[in-house]
Amino acid sequence: MHSTQTKYPNDKFDVVWRKVGDGSEWRIKCIDCPGKLYKLGPGETLSNFEVHLKNRQHRHRVDDRIGR
Repeated sequence: MHSTQTKYPNDKFDVVWRKVGDGSEWRIKCIDCPGKLYKLGPGETLSNFEVHLKNRQHRHRVDDRIGR
């Protein structure tokens, strides 16, 4: 996670433990895009979430929040 936050220093997200069916798993919650949780992967990396961080709508929300 550290390298992702270094690469995207203005992005805010939390890694949360979520109950899913009979089990539970880690999910990523984007602070700028409420109501969405993202799966880790591949493995326990943030590689899939990085696709979201590059998304145009997400980038616009981050820019609005930081005043760009």
